[in-house]
Amino acid sequence: MKTPVQTVMGHCIPEPAMTARAYALLVLYVALPVLLVGMSLDLLVQWLFGWCVGFWCFV
Repeated sequence: MKTPVQTVMGHCIPEPAMTARAYALLVLYVALPVLLVGMSLDLLVQWLFGWCVGFWCFV
């Protein structure tokens, strides 16, 4: 349910939105660590068992 548009002294206040900096921080603090952990686990499995899984199959 959307809230009605708020006004202050006759000026409309825009709704909060994600900025470019917010998207960059999201990638930096969420996406990048998840990718690094996943790739590290794929590499570990390949070294230990010789199974080619994930990203390392193409390297």
